[in-house]
Amino acid sequence: MSDSAYSAIIETHLRAIEAGQNAMNGALGLMLDTLHAQTVLLRELADYARDEPGPSPLVESLQKLSLAVVSMGESIDSMTHKIDALPGKIVAGFNADMGAGTDDRGGEDSEAC
Repeated sequence: MSDSAYSAIIETHLRAIEAGQNAMNGALGLMLDTLHAQTVLLRELADYARDEPGPSPLVESLQKLSLAVVSMGESIDSMTHKIDALPGKIVAGFNADMGAGTDDRGGEDSEAC
């Protein structure tokens, strides 16, 4: 395979990776915006809950919202692990597309990486 063919493959992969990263960054930005809005709402609800004497449906709602925020945090942790694994998957994809394990003549490499 010629250098220009390798360059074309790499360029295609880089565009796909960039698009994927832009989508992930957008999703993470939305998650952060949501968490910020939930934090603000939790502060307001906590203030309201302190003002009301006795049991209140507001306190129950506050607890449910707190659980939702914790769940969102767990989702972000899960996404972080997936993003951490991304470089290895990208390298594996490049190696597969570029015929890893073969030399320029199409034969097996004599050395293992």
